[in-house]
Order: sequence, then C-alpha cells, then structure tokens
Amino acid sequence: MLPYFALPFDHPESLPEGDYVLATYLAYGLPEEKVLTRVGNFAVGQTVGTWVPVPGITQEMVRNHEARVVGCYPVSPARDTSAAGEGTYLLRVAFPRANFGTSFAMLLTALVGNDASTALRAKLIDLELVGKAIEAFPGPAHGIPGLRRLTGVEGRPLVMNMLKPCTGYPPEVGADLFYAVGSGGVDLIKDDELLGSTDFSSVAGRVKAYLAAARRIQEEMGRAPLYLPNITDRPERMRDNARAALEAGAKGVMVNFVLTGFDALASLTAEFGRDLFFLGHFAGAGIIGNGEDQGISVPTLLGRLPRLAGADAVVTMYPAGGQGPGYFDLLRTVQAHRLPLGRLKPVFSVVGGGVTPLNVTPLYRDLGPDIIIAVGGGVQGHPQGATAGARAMMQAVEATIAGRDLAEAAQDHPELQQALHHWGPKA
Repeated sequence: MLPYFALPFDHPESLPEGDYVLATYLAYGLPEEKVLTRVGNFAVGQTVGTWVPVPGITQEMVRNHEARVVGCYPVSPARDTSAAGEGTYLLRVAFPRANFGTSFAMLLTALVGNDASTALRAKLIDLELVGKAIEAFPGPAHGIPGLRRLTGVEGRPLVMNMLKPCTGYPPEVGADLFYAVGSGGVDLIKDDELLGSTDFSSVAGRVKAYLAAARRIQEEMGRAPLYLPNITDRPERMRDNARAALEAGAKGVMVNFVLTGFDALASLTAEFGRDLFFLGHFAGAGIIGNGEDQGISVPTLLGRLPRLAGADAVVTMYPAGGQGPGYFDLLRTVQAHRLPLGRLKPVFSVVGGGVTPLNVTPLYRDLGPDIIIAVGGGVQGHPQGATAGARAMMQAVEATIAGRDLAEAAQDHPELQQALHHWGPKA
C-alpha cells in the first residue's frame, strides 16, 4: 500500500462514494518539475496532514477526509513564461464535505485558508457541489419568484433606490426622503450600507417611520415601494435587528455578508428567511476578491456563495462605465445567481454603482429582466429633485421594455429628458 502522502491524486470518476466540494483554482508561480508535489502537498495539508508525513494518519482518515487532486493543467507552462521556470496551472481539488459540515467558515478555511507550509499562490475561481453536498445548503427562501410576488412586478427589471444622504439623519428625515423617492414610482427602497442601527436612527424606528410614508404613497398612488432596512451589525445584534424589523412590519432586510460572514447570513436566513426577503450587500468585496493571484473570484464570492447562504438578491460589482474586464465578471456572477443549482432558487442580481437612466437599456439588453437596477445619486441628484429622478428611472425602464430609444421617449417625459441632458454626453 502506498504511503498516505502519495495518494492525493485521482480521477473524478474514482472518488470514493461521498459528498465533495470540487474547487477550481488558478495557481501561479509553480516550477514545472515540482508542480505535482506542490499541489499534492496542498491537498494533504488542507485536510489531514502537512507537507511532510506525520504520525497518526490512518488509511481511514485518508479515505474519508483527504482532499483529492482531480485535475492539474498548464495554462501558461513554465517553459513559456519565465526564465525562472515558473508557470500558471488550472487546479481542481475535491474536498470531502464531511470535513466542514454546513460551516462556511470551515469550508473557506479549507479552500483558501492554507497555512504557510502548504501555501500556493492560488485564486479560487469556482466551486461545484458533488453528490449530496448541496443538501447542506438550503439556499434562498424567496429568490426571484418570491420578490416578484412581494412587489407585484412581473416581466421587467425592478428599480431600487438607496437613500441619499447615506447616513447622519433621524428616521423622520429619512421618511421624508422615502416619500419623495417612493412618489416617483420605484419598486424598492433600501438604506445605504453605511447606515446601521444607531443611536440617532434605529432599525425599528426607521421601519415604523418609513412604512408610514409607504402607506401614504399607497393611498395616493395605489402601490408603494418595499423597504429594506440595513440590519448589519454584530451577530447577536443582527438577530435583534431582524426581529425588530419583522415586528415593525418589514418584508425584507439587507445584510453585508462580506464583512459579517457567510455563516452569519446563513444563520439569519435559516431563522428569518421565511418571513423576510434577504438582500445581500457586497461592501468590502474588493479586499477579498480583486487580487490577481489570490483570494476568491468575484463570481464565486458574490455569486455562488451568497446564494448557498440564503440571500434572495445580491448586490454585484458594476464596472465603471459598464464596460471593461469587470464586465465579464458581472456576466459570470449573474450566471451564478441564475443557473440551475439543485433545488436552490435563482436570485436577483442587483446592479448598481454610478447608474443613471442612460444605463437602463444596455443593462436590460445584456442581463435581461431578472435584475434589480440600483440607483442612488441618479435619483437624488436629478436637477428637478428626487421624485423627478425616480420618475426618470421608471420612464427609462418603460421605454426600454417597449423597445423605444430613450431620446425619443424623452420627448414625452420631461423628467427623463432632464436626466439625459444632465448625465449624457456633453457637446
């Protein structure tokens, strides 16, 4: 029988029966003659052992708990890339789910938390759930169909405003902002991610004040936006905030899952997901997902993982100008939100960051109707005020769905015309 440290390589077809998370990496700076040794040490060191044999490891441990390297392919071979003989490799490693159960912290510790002795310069670019591994993750309770039922909106993108200014005002001031924006017809209004539950503005206080404004809008217009308060905080306080929001009448909440953690999000969705729609915010993702040769890819960090943790909608990175290398990441993130994933519901992709009515047509063309267009300054910064800014966004959506050019539609809508003039190309 081979010693344990010679066993971390296998074909996917030969994996022992069981449940695995199959992680795909780009590994950098590997000398060609040492590639298999290095990746083998990684598989062992991230599961049962270290880079050198240690006593106490049994064949049963190897069989049930050791990761398996099931693919190692040169992307840019050492002989072509560096005089030092270092190349880039596509690496696939199968990790037994038994090692981390339902814990995202333990899953990510195994996948990207490698210690110095087994470290690779590697970026996690994808993960797959093999066997019954997906059953450990209940996923979203509402997803795309649930939010469409809550809002009563079918067949088009939803429009969401994040209230501006971002923070620093009491609930009664925020209620006035809410009323102004909601009167313009948007579907959703959320807190800015910089506003938590504070001494000057508690979650419960905001929900009560903003829902009163929503009832006023409902009476005047026949429909009102759904409010999503930000409950991000310490774990125990997030539970209190979620309960307070629910008791005050909220239908949904927002959580920054990047900086509070996927386990915190999963705990909240498990407890409150049936009663509350969960919007996952990505603030802080740049420090985790943007490294060229380390960390976690954006489609995995903002696509697959929050969906597994139960988010019903996820804020994504919208590249500056809606173009460039980041746009491919956006497209792959949207795929991760929507492609079939066992019994897990598809989730809404929230696209924001510098969005104005000018972005509506290309967003709809590239991403389709199942998106939430998130706009902040593009509403509050309208020359005629927030209500006009909200109307301009809704007019842009209506025109886009109808296949009309925005400039043509603007001839019938002064709010849209002002927006296109204000944010459009200057002569």
